[in-house]
Amino acid sequence: MVSFALTIIRFFRALRRAWRDALFRSSFYLLLLILFSGTMFYATVEGLRWVDAVYLSVVTLTTLGYGDLHPVTDVGKLFTIFYLFTGMGVVIAVVTRLARAMFNEPASKQDDP
Repeated sequence: MVSFALTIIRFFRALRRAWRDALFRSSFYLLLLILFSGTMFYATVEGLRWVDAVYLSVVTLTTLGYGDLHPVTDVGKLFTIFYLFTGMGVVIAVVTRLARAMFNEPASKQDDP
């Protein structure tokens, strides 16, 4: 239990460190926008409850794919293809920046636009 608490503390410290990076903040906000749009789509088109729609959005973008929820309409399946291609890169960008902050690695000059 102590190691879990230390990991949580380390995670929040890394989140605070990563938040100072403008690219992390913009990627994070973009990720929230993508999750919101996926949630709205799955709730309205697929008829899912809000909690299920958020869950499906997160599981889809993180490529976990438990299979308990999935799109059933053709429009939903096509949207999910587009959603994966646009959202996975943003998830990878956010997680990479957060991992760098967690292990105290400064962002390289090549990463800055």
